[in-house]
Formats: sequence, C-alpha cells, structure tokens
Amino acid sequence: MSDLNQVHYSEKVKESMEAVILSAPGELLVKEVATPVPGPSEVLVHVKCTTICGTDIEIIKGSHLPRWPRKFPAILGHEWSGEIVALGPMTEASNFKIGDHVAGTSHAGCGACRSCLTGRYNLCLNYGNDSTGHRQYGHVSQGTYAEYVVNNIRSLHKMPEELPFEFGSAVDPVGCGLWTVKRASVNPGDTVVVLGSGPIGVFAYECAKALGAGRVIVVGGGKRLDILREQGAEVVNYREGKVPEKINDLTRGEKAQVVLETAGTTESFKWTVDCAGKGARIAITGIPDNIPDLAWKRVVLEEMDIAGVRANPNCGDEVISLIENNRIQVRPYITHSFPLREYQRAHDVFVAREDGALLVNLYPGT
Repeated sequence: MSDLNQVHYSEKVKESMEAVILSAPGELLVKEVATPVPGPSEVLVHVKCTTICGTDIEIIKGSHLPRWPRKFPAILGHEWSGEIVALGPMTEASNFKIGDHVAGTSHAGCGACRSCLTGRYNLCLNYGNDSTGHRQYGHVSQGTYAEYVVNNIRSLHKMPEELPFEFGSAVDPVGCGLWTVKRASVNPGDTVVVLGSGPIGVFAYECAKALGAGRVIVVGGGKRLDILREQGAEVVNYREGKVPEKINDLTRGEKAQVVLETAGTTESFKWTVDCAGKGARIAITGIPDNIPDLAWKRVVLEEMDIAGVRANPNCGDEVISLIENNRIQVRPYITHSFPLREYQRAHDVFVAREDGALLVNLYPGT
C-alpha cells in the first residue's frame, strides 16, 4: 500500500529548475527554484518547448489582476510540450507512463461539477478552487516557463514520438483556433472571415480550411499577413481602413457566412456584425477594453448567432491528429526561438511583432 503513495521518478529529475518568475506586474526574473512534486492523478513533465501567448503578456502587465495570477511570485506559460519524468501517487494505473511525450492544454476541471460532467470543463464551476482538483496552468496554477511542470493527467495529450516538440507546443493555440471554428459551426463551402492575424487568428484560418470552408479571408496587419498569404489565405489589411466595405466587395455583397473574432479590439468587435451576412454565425475569442455598439437590429432581423469562446475543451487529441496528418500547418508560423533564460528578449520580440512574430518558442535548460 505504501508504494501506491509514492512518487515514481525517472533518473533524470533535478531538485531545482530554471524558471521565469513574475514577482509583481512587469517584474520578471530568471532564477532557480525547487522542482515541484506531483500529487495523485498528476505527473511531472520535463518541458521541452513552451510558447509565448498574448494572454501571458497581459498577465505580466497586470491587466487581469486579481484574477490572474492569484498571488505572487508566479510562473506563467500554458502552451507547451515535454516528456513525462515522474508519476504522482496512484497514477501508475493511468494511460500515461514515464517517457511519454505529451502536449498540454491549460484547463483541468474539477471533474465533478455540472459543467465538467457535460464536457465543458473550461467553464468549471469550481474554477480556482485547488482543493477540488481544478487547475488552470499558467493562470492560477504553476505554468510552463520552467524546466518542469506538474500537470493533472486530464489536461495532457499523448504525442507520437516522431512529432516535434515545437509542434506539440502549438497544440493549445491550435486548439483555441479549432474551438473557435467549432463554436461557429463552419460548414463545407462557407465563406469565413477571420478578424485578427495573431496566433489564434492564423490557427482559426488553418482550422476553418481543415473543416471545409470554401474561402477564408483574414483581416490583419504587418508582416503576419505576408506569412498568411504564403499559406494561401486571402488577406485584408485593416490599417488601410474600410474593412467591412472590402469584405462586402470581396463577397459580391453577400458578406460572410461565418465571422471569427480573434483580435480583441474595439474595432474588430464591431466588425463581427458589419462583416456578417444573413444567418451568419459569429464566434468571439477577444475581449476589447471598450465594447462598441453593434448593429443589433441586423443581428435580430437577419438571425445571426453569436457565440463566446473560452479556451479549447476536448480539442487536444483532435489537434494532434490534424497536425500529424498535415491537415493543419504549424511550421510556417514558428517565427522565433530563444533559450528560456532569454525570456525578456523573446517577450520584447513578441510584443513588437518583430519580423511578423507569431509563435515565439522558448527552450528551458538550454
């Protein structure tokens, strides 16, 4: 019985690890901290690659206080992949074993509330209550800007060993793109407009294609549009103005059957309806600081459906299959790579969108 209560380690685990510590808004330091210990239904994973997310930048700025993080110091990061190096107590009977390659997503629900039991664990009713088993990694639980992370097995997805860790690190943002597309019920042949050319926008584009959209028009700016154009997207530069008018012209007055909002600006929020045609489905991932007035009369009389989007529930395994089978591209969007200890430089590149920065990858312990 005592053996069941032990943590089972590989021989690789260090007692301390390199991590990026957020000690206060805007205050980051790379230092050595104690390696965490997995509990029941948890594993310890050696992080091989982790990717900067726009939400991380906002958390660092203090935009989401006091919700994220709940306390300082904090370790952020939730887009990642790695190798399992330890099993927590009573975890050996799971489908995971030491040596497995895994990709993580940020949410692990409590598993017992109504939301979790209906598969909507991203809306867990026990959000933030650690004692129930709820976790959101890099937000209210330790994240992956570190050499090691402890994860509940409910938020892990096995990767084929031949799949590069860089691709695994994209599973979370691709999952957000896929869930956005699903929430909008993209049908084969639909005309889809994606508002935003950041990581979620590019993967909403990829996923809309994979699910059969007839054409996908991405509204964005800068060098990111060049990358998207090379991948076959129709693009509209919002910096040139008149976005709804351009969408109207491109669609011969019909506008879009589906609009996917990923930019989170006041303008893009308004464009969701302005670019949408009769009976359109709209999915919104961004949250603008100022909510504009929408053309509500059109929403009602033209029977538009508007859906909010929160993360990527139940998408991880699907995403890995789509990436593995080349239905979704990842490599063209990996624009920068840095050792974890150079986090500040990586952060600055991402924020400034240097050279169209999209997926900015970090490698702990290198």
